[in-house]
Amino acid sequence: MPISSLVLTLDDSPELRASALREVARDPRITLGPPLEERWLPVVTETGSLPEGEALAESLRDVPGVSFVDVVMVDFSEEER
Repeated sequence: MPISSLVLTLDDSPELRASALREVARDPRITLGPPLEERWLPVVTETGSLPEGEALAESLRDVPGVSFVDVVMVDFSEEER
């Protein structure tokens, strides 16, 4: 079960940031961390497979209000080989 640590860079617009936070918070595979200032949001994702985790990170890039997604760490040590 891959676990990824990501940092989302959020838009300058307070409305877009709020919208992005609501959308990201709805996904049960994502745990939100405390915001770093106003524009950076650490998140942890837990998915059933590495491809699912990659797809989730890609989908976060498409969320309105998310400007960038930094991958900090991916732990797939329990992933079957």
